[in-house]
Amino acid sequence: MESNRAPNNQMAIKGVVLVLALIAAGAFVLARGLDDDEDSTAVTTTQPTAEATMAPEEIPDPVDPPADDGSAAATPAPAPEATEAPATAPAPEVTQPPAPAPDEELECRDPSTIGVLVANGTDVSGAAGRLSGELNAANYVTLPPHNASPQTGSAFYYRAGYEVDAQCIARLLGESEKPLWPMPDPPPGGLTLESLGNAFILILIGPDSLAQRPG
Repeated sequence: MESNRAPNNQMAIKGVVLVLALIAAGAFVLARGLDDDEDSTAVTTTQPTAEATMAPEEIPDPVDPPADDGSAAATPAPAPEATEAPATAPAPEVTQPPAPAPDEELECRDPSTIGVLVANGTDVSGAAGRLSGELNAANYVTLPPHNASPQTGSAFYYRAGYEVDAQCIARLLGESEKPLWPMPDPPPGGLTLESLGNAFILILIGPDSLAQRPG
């Protein structure tokens, strides 16, 4: 009988130990669960939210609008008055100097100091060469003759200061009635200042007596 009781007692003790172990394990799990809840609660309550930490936006005080006294509106600047362009002075009119009287004595320079260019503005061949030879015989310094654009009449042209010398040549040739003009720029007859060279007098031959002079 005693041998049968000993095994039964050992099994009872093992069962009590197992129950106690299960109770201890359950208590441990329950305690862990409570600790987790407390930790999460503490985190939740101590963590600041974005709304709590955001500083409130300051709203500026409203600015009173300026009093409308009529001065705020910009006054348009007056438009500039149109000014008339100054009138361009007309070019001075070139007038032909009066021809000297036939018996008036002219103060002619030495012909050897006066350069003369003769240009032919006609279809008469050799007219400028013949007249140049005639002036050269009178001791004038003649430049090589030139052809010019067609002319309607003969004329004498002179550089500034050589008007009297042009009159002397016209009188020498017996052509005092021919017009005398200041030298224009550019020269007449299609000539150039380069072709005029150092001539002080230009004789431009037209279809009249100067073109028909004998050689």
